[in-house]
Amino acid sequence: MAEPLDPPAQEQDDSPYDENGVDRSLVRWMLSLSPTERLAQVQSAIDLIMSVREPPDGAR
Repeated sequence: MAEPLDPPAQEQDDSPYDENGVDRSLVRWMLSLSPTERLAQVQSAIDLIMSVREPPDGAR
């Protein structure tokens, strides 16, 4: 007969990171936001990335 499985490590561990290196505090924070607030955060990240990728005016 098979032995019972241990609960997942994430339930036993109070580490801020799970076994895959995911920051749990960021997951909790994102889940605390409304869907509209989540989209606003993603859009802010996209805007930042696009501003870094665009050459400065007059560069080309």
